[in-house]
Amino acid sequence: MYKYFKFCLLCMLMVATHTFADVLKIRDDAPQEYVVKKGDTLWDISALFLNSPWKWPKLWGMNPQIENPHLIYPGDVLALIYDENGQPRLVVKTASNNNVVKLSPTKRIQYKRYEAIATLPLNVITPYLNYERTLFENEYDSASMVIGGDTNTKNKVKGDLVYATGDLVQGKLYGVYRKIREYDTSFFSGKAQELKLTGTARVLTGEDEEKDHPARLRIVSSKSEIRSGDKLLSLLTDQSLPATFTLSIPNEQISAEILTSSSGLSEFSKLEVVVINSGTKQGLKPGHVLAVYRQSPDIIMDDDKPVYTEDAGRFSQFFHRFNPFSQYDMPFEAIGNLVVFKTYNELSYALVTDTKKALELGDKVGLPE
Repeated sequence: MYKYFKFCLLCMLMVATHTFADVLKIRDDAPQEYVVKKGDTLWDISALFLNSPWKWPKLWGMNPQIENPHLIYPGDVLALIYDENGQPRLVVKTASNNNVVKLSPTKRIQYKRYEAIATLPLNVITPYLNYERTLFENEYDSASMVIGGDTNTKNKVKGDLVYATGDLVQGKLYGVYRKIREYDTSFFSGKAQELKLTGTARVLTGEDEEKDHPARLRIVSSKSEIRSGDKLLSLLTDQSLPATFTLSIPNEQISAEILTSSSGLSEFSKLEVVVINSGTKQGLKPGHVLAVYRQSPDIIMDDDKPVYTEDAGRFSQFFHRFNPFSQYDMPFEAIGNLVVFKTYNELSYALVTDTKKALELGDKVGLPE
């Protein structure tokens, strides 16, 4: 708890100083020109020029309030120039006459066979937008549930008839979801249930209270076998992910931690999807960039030499209160970055965009330096 308090204090200091430290600096090894390739992302390209890739909009001179940024396509040649005020800017060089076209928040017509490059790798995050969702314990428990079908086969597929409990609307198409994991967080009561989409089903008839009959549904599609116990929920409305959105830093203090990872491992690295215990209630939205922090380990004296606490003898650990280094408040060091791409009230999905070392469950999340 004390370490978490110190991390919260660090986050408050970052909020207070962030405005004054927002200076655009180009990497020493930044290229003068770069040819955009298929599969590139705005984050990847930004990282070539900036140590802080989320400042991409500032590099192209774009107003961050504009929701439709200028699109970049494979084959475009990006050139690094400096304006009349000495500010670095990225521009697009035209292949025919070597002229440059300033990147701006306006659309331009492209006659190319490639789509515009995305902000983040869509192949990694799209499944979490379209097919997975999170419910809190009370929502999950109260959701309608598949209880069986007209045959005693345990696995149901497209075309099968199933029965379900709950107040379902006749004629409506529902998503069928299955719990894949659950996790705790101190920011809300109960557990969070992470679900995956197993299929869709349309309601033929709702519950018949007079005959005490369950609702009847026909399975319209199945990504995997549908089973008794699966939950029925209204389909998500955000079924498509925009290729580009503005990367930015939250305006509010963020003090969160990593709850779980898509791989289920306790250690992970770049391109892992993680869940953090902060969401729209804390001011987060898709496109927000966050940093991951870990506090450096404590040091105590053992046999007249400084050692890490876990390496010290039992006697030294027992008398650690007399540790001559106890006055040191070991710092939190930045070890990676995340970009939020999906938010709930008190939870968010984020993509690990880069790391200095392997991240772990429980690592702290706050504003970037």
